[in-house]
Amino acid sequence: MRVLEFVDTHAPYLTMQSTVQDAVDKLDLYKATVLPVLNDDGAVVGLITERQVFEVLYAEWQVAAQQVPLPQLAPFRAHAHARKDTPITQWMTPDPPVLSEHAPIEEAVALMLQYGLDALPVQGEGKFIGTIRMVDCCQALLEDTQTEL
Repeated sequence: MRVLEFVDTHAPYLTMQSTVQDAVDKLDLYKATVLPVLNDDGAVVGLITERQVFEVLYAEWQVAAQQVPLPQLAPFRAHAHARKDTPITQWMTPDPPVLSEHAPIEEAVALMLQYGLDALPVQGEGKFIGTIRMVDCCQALLEDTQTEL
């Protein structure tokens, strides 16, 4: 089975002009955990996860959280608010793993496990066409098993 059969072609993404606030909005709206960042040609040039976004916004809280008792998040909102309009390119992971639409499902699983991600961007002819999630791979593998039985 190939990635193309299970790719979500309606997956959200960001552009090089997007901000951290844009990432929060799309992660929330689409209930996504990973957002590819595209250049003007539609190629994937970066990736941002919801965990990275939290770390950007609440880095100071994470340092303070190393102490007991655990601090409240509210006092750190000013730091988060100050970063919300920064360009996503400042925080994204550049040159992330990207799958070809023709890659086998096993390659998708291997890359997700290697990079600790639960979704990956998929490209066709050098342009972003969607994402594939780990659950999509599980579905593909279960379907493949059913046809073998």
